Amino acid sequence: MHVAEYADGNGAAMSSSSVKRFQRLLRIREAQENEGAVVLGQRLADLHKAEQQRDLLEEYQSHYFHSNLPNDARILKQIALLQQQLRGALQQQEARVVAVSAQMEKARSAWLELHQASLSLEKLIERRQKVESRLDVRKQQFEQDLWVTRQAFQKSVDDSA
Repeated sequence: MHVAEYADGNGAAMSSSSVKRFQRLLRIREAQENEGAVVLGQRLADLHKAEQQRDLLEEYQSHYFHSNLPNDARILKQIALLQQQLRGALQQQEARVVAVSAQMEKARSAWLELHQASLSLEKLIERRQKVESRLDVRKQQFEQDLWVTRQAFQKSVDDSA
């Protein structure tokens, strides 16, 4: 920023408004990040539920696999059919776990992207505030120099009169 921008007073106002714009944008980004976190939480809960259901099916299958087999052929046939149905249900549930896991990873990736954007914007705001602080110091120094120059000029005018 040039000294001329300070002289008319617009330099500080322009930079301050840019920080405010960035801060408004940051609030929007943080809201989006929070929404992403909620979606991620839902996907993690869905994954946990799907895994629990799969584990219950595996436990149920293991129970039937390790149980004592009856001597009745009709009951053996029913147990075999039930085990076949359990295997099919397990395969379906495993496919569901894989699909929900993929959705969860997609939600995690989206949240990470939003989080990184927020962090980057925060760093940008910090850098901008540091620049503004340095510019404010320069402006104050310029104004002090200008005041001293005016005082010296006024004194020389007063002394010559």
